[in-house]
Amino acid sequence: MDRGKIHSLRPVLVVGLVINTMVGVNLLSLAHYASKMGYNLWWSPILMGLIVTLTIFPMIALCRRYPEDTLFRIHEKLLGKWLGRGINVVVIVYAILNASTANEGYVRLLQTSMLNNQTITVPLLGLTLVMFYITNGGIKLVARFCLLALFFTGWMLLLLQYGFQEGGITHIFPLFNTDLASVLDALNQSFGSMLGYEVLLIYYPFIVEKKKALKHVLIGVWSVVLFYVLVLITSVAYFSEWQMANLVYPILNLFKAVELSFMERIENLGIGLWVFLILSTSTTYLWMARTGIEDMARKQRLWHLLLPTAISYYMIRGPLAVEDQRFIYDYVTVYLGYGLILWPIFLLLLHALRSGRGEGA
Repeated sequence: MDRGKIHSLRPVLVVGLVINTMVGVNLLSLAHYASKMGYNLWWSPILMGLIVTLTIFPMIALCRRYPEDTLFRIHEKLLGKWLGRGINVVVIVYAILNASTANEGYVRLLQTSMLNNQTITVPLLGLTLVMFYITNGGIKLVARFCLLALFFTGWMLLLLQYGFQEGGITHIFPLFNTDLASVLDALNQSFGSMLGYEVLLIYYPFIVEKKKALKHVLIGVWSVVLFYVLVLITSVAYFSEWQMANLVYPILNLFKAVELSFMERIENLGIGLWVFLILSTSTTYLWMARTGIEDMARKQRLWHLLLPTAISYYMIRGPLAVEDQRFIYDYVTVYLGYGLILWPIFLLLLHALRSGRGEGA
């Protein structure tokens, strides 16, 4: 486990952490969420990438003013102990919700595609235990796992060629054949697939080359944008507009275009390997929640990790109806994410006011 502010995240780990935390489970439904744009949906990730880039600048600016402090410590310095801790609780809840979102989406996918007529208890328990084990190793182990996950899943990009061969690339024309309302709706529905980079506010103190952090984070973000664009162009070539609007997991249907003589159902392999991406996302957010609890408690205890892990598990397996869970994951979590990525702007203004009055950070 990382003790104190150990500068353990080298550039390649930062890039891998950004990429894999962002991808998670949302890529599976990205074409469905952005379907309001019709065949123009393939360039929506570029717009989202520009938005993400603009919001990263205030994050980095805030972190550079407090290079050895996580967002949780910054809150207490700028807002005071009690108000700062109140905001910290909200951020911790947000982190737990994101870990739950990734795990819930994956086990529901398993239930509908591979484990028909079976409960999600066993796969969810297994996923939770592995998530707990990885997170207990600290942020460096989480980042290394992200690189491992990238190695195990990145090759699947090569399978996109089968979708191109079966479809028609001319579907992407004419360009910009959509309206502003559809674009805004698609961006709102699909922006959840870009969340993950905001955890930078928590792991920045652990980065080795802080002066180059902006560059490394942007490399990760635009790698994800390129990945999304390739997937969506393939989806546009392979699917009709109706299919993209009505298929909840278009990527799984895209796997069906793959024909390999030694494997009949390649989509099952894809679902199996996707667990690496899910764990990359859930472990990063679980580490974020644990770090928040530890920063407030000013000590490190195992229960600081056990508590958010248990909450995440029982949110999915507990008494909440599936419809209520979907509302929390699809709306509450995403809008909390919007707030968090804009929050550094307010904190920078507050820092400027305090500095103008001669108050120390």
